[in-house]
Amino acid sequence: MKKIFCVITLMVFAVSMMMAQDVIGKWKLEDGSAIVEVYKQGDAFNGRIVWLKEPNGPDGKPALDVNNPDKALRGRKLMGLNMLHGLKAANGEYSGGSIYDPGNGKTYNCSMKVEGNTLKVRGSLDKKGLLGRTMDWFRVEEKN
Repeated sequence: MKKIFCVITLMVFAVSMMMAQDVIGKWKLEDGSAIVEVYKQGDAFNGRIVWLKEPNGPDGKPALDVNNPDKALRGRKLMGLNMLHGLKAANGEYSGGSIYDPGNGKTYNCSMKVEGNTLKVRGSLDKKGLLGRTMDWFRVEEKN
């Protein structure tokens, strides 16, 4: 009986680890404007901008976070900017974190779910995710 319990426990652990790794990788936003790399840090999942369709501003210099409500942060580059913060994995979904939209400088509650090669990213005003919208991000296949 103990062996069966151990085997089941290991299988559950392995499946949960596979599901958690599912989200790790590069994802192209549905409008094609950026690619975000989702990575794990500790027990949380975060995401940073690794590619921009328009990496430079009108002045030819790297695009900056000009819409940030914190004036001190408006000079930081968009490339490399962390826009997903603190999402936790549970039951094949990722929630409890936030997403920053550099287009308008606002931060929203965030949840995500992987469906095949699509990452369903939901930004919402409320913690329950009722007042918001869902975006489709598409997995970027790495070329070796």
